[in-house]
Amino acid sequence: MKSECDRVDLSIVVVSWNVDEYLCQCLHSLRAHVDRELKYEIIVVDNHSNDNTVSMLESDFPEVKLIRNQKNLGFARANNQGLKISLGKYVLLLNPDTQLEEGCISTLISFLSRLADSLVARRKRVSASIISMHQ
Repeated sequence: MKSECDRVDLSIVVVSWNVDEYLCQCLHSLRAHVDRELKYEIIVVDNHSNDNTVSMLESDFPEVKLIRNQKNLGFARANNQGLKISLGKYVLLLNPDTQLEEGCISTLISFLSRLADSLVARRKRVSASIISMHQ
């Protein structure tokens, strides 16, 4: 079981196929704009690119978890591969041509945290109503 110190707040899954330049810009954008206090992981699922994607990731972004497919499995299946190994409380599926703006990830996490709190509270109220109806 993971300790509280090992928890990951956000998993970011990016599917790539022959988009090394876009992916490089996207990953630099993540480095620049993800809050340093946020514990996150980046998972790139490469759909058998024949450009420099894999070598670029290995040399410039060693912190990225890389899944190397032996053939192009398609966008949806590749996202599912990334989701399967993700450890985050939240998961962001991000296109490789995305450029982040300052504060957008912090805003997203804050919103999801508030949303999760309200969903839990609502679920409790609904459950209480169901129990009282059956008594």
